[in-house]
This record gives sequence, C-alpha cells and structure tokens, in this order.
Amino acid sequence: MLTTFSIILLVLSLLVIVIIILKKFPALAILDINNLPGEKETKFKDQIIRQKVERDVARISGVLARIWLFITKHVSNFLQSLQNKLEKAKLNYKASVKIPYSEKKKMIKELFIAYADLLKEEKYAEAEEKLLNIITLDQKNLPAFFKLGNLYSEQKKWPEARETYNYALKLAKQYEQDDDLMGEITPQEIYFSLAWVEKEAGELEAALENIREALELESNNPRYLDLILDLSIMRKDKELAITFLEKLALVNPENQKLAEWAELIEKL
Repeated sequence: MLTTFSIILLVLSLLVIVIIILKKFPALAILDINNLPGEKETKFKDQIIRQKVERDVARISGVLARIWLFITKHVSNFLQSLQNKLEKAKLNYKASVKIPYSEKKKMIKELFIAYADLLKEEKYAEAEEKLLNIITLDQKNLPAFFKLGNLYSEQKKWPEARETYNYALKLAKQYEQDDDLMGEITPQEIYFSLAWVEKEAGELEAALENIREALELESNNPRYLDLILDLSIMRKDKELAITFLEKLALVNPENQKLAEWAELIEKL
C-alpha cells in the first residue's frame, strides 16, 4: 500500500513541475532581446530559461520533499502503532488461555533456561521473545521484566531499558514483603540498574537520583558506592566525591581504584 502511494505522489509531483515549466515559457519568450546579436541572444535566452526552470524545479522539489517527509513520518508512526496494538492483542489473547498453574510454572522455567542459552549466543531478538512469552504467561513476573530491562541495556536501547526497569520497580515495591515473588530482585538493585542506564545515556542528574535511592536502601554496597563516586567525578562535584571516596575506603579498603579516584578528585 505504501509503495502504490509513493508512486502516485511521485507522478503528481512530476506533473506539477511540468505544469509550472510550461507556464513559465510564455513569459520567457517575450524577453526583450532585440539589442543582442543573433547567436548571442539565443544563448542568452536559453540561459535565462534554464536558470528560471532550475530555480522553479528546486523550489517545488523542496516543498514536495517536505510534504513527502511529513506524510511518510506519519504513515510510519501509524504502521508502528498498529503493529504494537496487534502484538498487544496477541499477547492478551495468549494470556487469556487457561493453563494449569503447575504447567504454567514448568513452561516459565523452561523459557528462562532457553532465554539464558540464547543470551549467551547473543541472539537478542530470540531471547527477548522468550521473556515476552514468560510475561504473557505471567504478566507480573518480576524477574522477567528485570531481565528484559537488562537485555535492552545490553543492546544500548536506553529508552526501552528505562521504561522496563521502571515497571519492574513498581512490581518490586508491590512484592517487597513476598520473597517468593521477589526472588533475588530487590528495589535497590533496580535503582542501581536504572542509574547505570541513565549514566550511559548521558543523564547524569537522573543517574545520581537513582543511585541515591539505591544507597538509601543499601548504604554500604560497594557497587553502588563505585557508581556514585564515578558520577560525582563526572559532575565535577568535589565535595560529594570526597565524601563517597572516604566511605568506599571504609567499606572496601582493598579496592584497586581508590588511588586512581583520589588522583582524579584532586584535579577537580
């Protein structure tokens, strides 16, 4: 459908250009060139006509190009939206099918194993499909959402990773009192993952906000302290950097990067 539309638009564009050229010829034909020698006047007239046509074609082409970009952008957005809705409907249909709990649990376990194998082979699209299948079976499966965020992060898909982690965080806060539903996923671990994504995406303030949340929940985690120290240096916040360098030195005195960090802070 899009190809047919493109052809029609192209033909119409050419017709518009031809019509404009034909309209310009009568005006050009009455140029006052009586005072020019014969051969010279012919060349001059040809040059004037060519320049006029080139300007008109360039102007019209520019307008048509902008129209074309506007239309294709909106058509593309519409098709993408339609595809997303179809995928969502497909997932909802699958989720509505009644499956015994024991069977569903077995299927989810097998899908997690398949996901891990595909991830090792860096088959990201297939790995994503396995996680989406798990979510179809259990729409509040926290580990599946967290691993999906990790998968997007691995591919540097920062907006997708951010949105997925944020949803996982909502689930984690709901499940905080239920270890069976939480598994090994904690809110602070999700905050840490969000902070890392924001740092890689260049959003340092958002990264700092998230890592502070993680440290509120687990103040002596060396990985969290490492990250906030890196962020402090990147933001050239010397006072904050010194505070967390001292704290990290107490928590993890054998950290090989302490001297390097101290040198960087000194230069701030």
